[in-house]
Amino acid sequence: MEGSINKNYKNFKIALVGGEELSLGFKLAGVHDSFTVETVQEGEAAIRSLMERPEIGIIIISSRISKGIKDRKILNAIDTSIMPIFIEVPDYGSEYTPDTLRKLILRAIGIDISKTIGS
Repeated sequence: MEGSINKNYKNFKIALVGGEELSLGFKLAGVHDSFTVETVQEGEAAIRSLMERPEIGIIIISSRISKGIKDRKILNAIDTSIMPIFIEVPDYGSEYTPDTLRKLILRAIGIDISKTIGS
């Protein structure tokens, strides 16, 4: 499934892999495929499982889990996959800078918000 688009699904699902607080927040926002993990190994297992599900279009990963991933297949998918797309978000309580937010938006929608029209 990695890197290809399954046209049988019109409504892809969003999934989250992260800590308890982040998971709860996304569940409240309507993301039902939420995996609460404590370790990077648990996170890698959840990501592998999600990558096998053709209905998953977006996998949101907490920065704590993302930074610890060692599995090369997962790292390659995070960098190159079109479907599902991977988005790293800051963990609950962690600091993020405007540059971090800019990178999140760029990765999610492909638009660099720091660039102005006509410049």
